[in-house]
Parts: sequence; C-alpha cells; structure tokens
Amino acid sequence: MLVQLIRFFRGYVDFTANGKFPERFLNITSRYGINLWNAKPSKHSINASMYISDYRKIRLAAKKSSVKTRINAKHGLPFFVNKYKPRIGIPIGAVAGIILIIVLSNFIWSVSVTGEQTVSETKIKQVLSEHGVKTGGYKNNLDVDKIERDTMLEIDEIGWMSVNLTGNIASIEIKEKAKKPKLDKSTAPCNVKAKCDGVITNIKAKKGNVQVKKGSGVAKGDLLVSGIIETKMNTLQYVRANAEVYADVAYKKETSIKSEYEYTFLSGEKTYRNRAFLLWLEFPCSMSFSSYENSVFSETSQNVICNDTVLPLGIKTSTQSDLISVEKKLTKSEAEKIFMNDLLLCEAFEKPKSRVVSRKVTVSNANGEFHCQTDYIFNENIAITEEFSVTD
Repeated sequence: MLVQLIRFFRGYVDFTANGKFPERFLNITSRYGINLWNAKPSKHSINASMYISDYRKIRLAAKKSSVKTRINAKHGLPFFVNKYKPRIGIPIGAVAGIILIIVLSNFIWSVSVTGEQTVSETKIKQVLSEHGVKTGGYKNNLDVDKIERDTMLEIDEIGWMSVNLTGNIASIEIKEKAKKPKLDKSTAPCNVKAKCDGVITNIKAKKGNVQVKKGSGVAKGDLLVSGIIETKMNTLQYVRANAEVYADVAYKKETSIKSEYEYTFLSGEKTYRNRAFLLWLEFPCSMSFSSYENSVFSETSQNVICNDTVLPLGIKTSTQSDLISVEKKLTKSEAEKIFMNDLLLCEAFEKPKSRVVSRKVTVSNANGEFHCQTDYIFNENIAITEEFSVTD
C-alpha cells in the first residue's frame, strides 16, 4: 500500500521498448540505477513500468541497446495536475474546501435542547452560551462536566442534564426537578374569619364549628368557623378549622383615559437588508437605505438544513418598518370598548377565582378625559385562617 502511494505521488508510466536486444536495455538501466517493475518480455520487445523522472533518463540507455521506447499509459498525481493546469481553480478549490472542512470541524454548528417543560429553552441556551456552548463556539477546549455543574447551579429548576458533543452538533438533554407539594404542617388550632365584607351564599366546612348561616351578612374579621368544638362529654376541643365560605362581595374599579392621544401604527413601508452568515461571520448581501423618521426593526434567520441537521450557514434578513404617528380623538363608544377590554382583563387576572354576579359600568367625559366607574359584585371565597393560642 505504501509503495502504491509513493508511485501515485511521484507519477509513473507504462511503456514498451522495441528492438533487437531488449534484454540489453534491461541490463543498461540496471547498471544506471534506474528502477522499473512489471517487466513482461515479448518478441523483440519488453513492457514495463517506470517513474516519470527515471523515464526521462533512459534515452542514452535506449540508444546503446538499439531500442525505441513508447509510452502506453500515464499514472499518478503529476499527470492529474498537468491535465487540469488550464483549470487551476479546480485543484485550488478542492484544497481550499478540504482546509475549510478541517477548520469548521473544530466548531459547534448547532445547539438543540430536549426535555425542558417549564424552563425556557432561550434561558437554557443563554446560560450555555456564556460557558461556550453556542453556534460557532470552539468545541475542543470545552469542559463538559464543569459546564453541566455550573448550568445546574445557575438554573435551579434543572435536576439533571447531559451535554453531548457529537461531531459538530451539541445536544443538550435535561430533566427538571419534581416540584414538591406544599403541605400544611401546622397543627396549631385556628379559626376561619372573613377577609372582607359580604353576604354568605355557600358554606363548605370540613372541620370546625360553623358560626354563620347562608344569607347572613358579615364584616371583615367576623368569625365564620370556630376552632373550638364542644364534645359530647361537655369538654372543649381545640382544632384547626378548615372551610370554604363563599359570599357576594362588592368591588369598585375606577379608570380613566385621555380623550385625545397620539396613535402610532405601521405605514406598510419596509426596507429589507440581507446578510449571509457562517458561524459567527456575517457578510452583507444587499445595500438598502431608508429615511424613516420613526421605525421598528425585526430580524429573521433562515439556516441551511442538510439531512435534518441545521447548519450554521444561511441568510439573516433585517426588516425596518416605517412608523407613523397621528393625533387620535376618541368617541364615547370607542372609549367604552377600551374600558370593557380593560375590565375583562381585570376579571381574568385580578379576580381569576371569583365569579361575576353583576357589573354596572358608568362612563363619563370631563376635563378632556373619559372616566369609567364599575360597580361589581363578585362571588368568591372570603375565608382566611387565623391561629389562636390555648392557655390553661
């Protein structure tokens, strides 16, 4: 195998030597130290192979032995290069491609994360990027064990993780910690009291002595369920009262907005700028100019995908969109719609566990503003626990 490689790089020819004394030709070449192989004699000729550098030296030997030589075939790298010498870009491109592949094989091309549920993938990639695990990161000096430990210390929700560097792909596998249920370990006796004023609509007592009835009104701090129970033996037992007490509760919300305001929207005019990227390198592909007074920017990226592998090669497109600002004057009907959307958000996020019993909305216009006053009645659980101490 080694001999074949040497012959390939040096280049050799298959030739025929014709004449009366081909045996003498072999003797003379041997005397001159010229090496040949695969010698096959025939009538008044001999076929053999020889390095191209030696073939140029056999003219004197051929003359002394009265033979004529003719090349039958050419083999090896020198002939290949000479063949494509008019197309010098082909061998240069091949060499450059091999060098580029060798260089790029030392970097991370893409990062994928699997197993995340509550933790943001963006957050995980951001922390890993700080430790060198990112697109374009040099992978040969990464301490995988240290990266795993540091990442789990920074993101407390991760209970286990594995960083796998396979070729140019970094695959991150994680398992999140199981959340422990919150247990009420307190054993001190307590009462259930009202956290606000209301009218009782339903009582679900699990433990304790109920002190109110359905339909009765209560004030904030009133006792709803007592933690003191009288037993059949006429003795007192102190327990931890537990109950859900639902009541209709009055709630008032006031908001206001200006009747005139500046409204900003996208005009539809856009300017696009494309950049080709390879790992961390970026090259502009277009020259676009704009004169927008106000604008917003967005960016999208399209990577080249090969065999389901996302390569760090593609096009980034930056979009600049024109913004126009105009003075807007609200009508009462428009203001009512805005207030109604605000109220729906309030009911969804401020009172997610409450049920709307009634809603009275009053909208007025004064001093260049629309004012909204909403009188609610919510049905909600008003029970809160309050511990008490027992002394003999």
